[in-house]
Amino acid sequence: MGWISPTGFVDSGGTWVSESLAYDEATGTYSYSDLGVVGWSNWIEYTVPAINCDKVQLWLSRSTGNITEDEIEVYYSGGWHNIHSGIITVDQWVEYQIGSTESVTALRVRMYTDKKSRQCRFCEADFWEVVAGPTPNAYNQIAYTSEPPTPNAWNQIKQEVGSGWIKINYEGE
Repeated sequence: MGWISPTGFVDSGGTWVSESLAYDEATGTYSYSDLGVVGWSNWIEYTVPAINCDKVQLWLSRSTGNITEDEIEVYYSGGWHNIHSGIITVDQWVEYQIGSTESVTALRVRMYTDKKSRQCRFCEADFWEVVAGPTPNAYNQIAYTSEPPTPNAWNQIKQEVGSGWIKINYEGE
């Protein structure tokens, strides 16, 4: 498991500047969009090769307090899924849960201002990669060396855990 930076971007509205600065591993640099109207900015989308993901983290900023809301969506299963809509949190890392582990390929953000000519700033984005491990039932699957186990055979029971086998020493009945 770990945080994975985006590998690309899509600025379909052509209104964002320095888009790649949102994944340069520096919260002091940013991609930005100057909002010339009251309302929502265009979406800025950050992409990654498909990974199993259950949350994203963002560092957003703004030029003034007039940028009051944001909307965050992730792309999986052939569509966009909203994971946050509301008050913007700025100048700190914020994690947004997807609600399940999905094969995610992108996230996108837009911001809202109640005054003209304000600057939205997208400083950093990361995807949390979930690495597949044994299923919960894998811990309950026990292989016996004899059938049925004799009292002395309990020391020969092995249980699969992770990538290898470990011997379980059983004492008593």
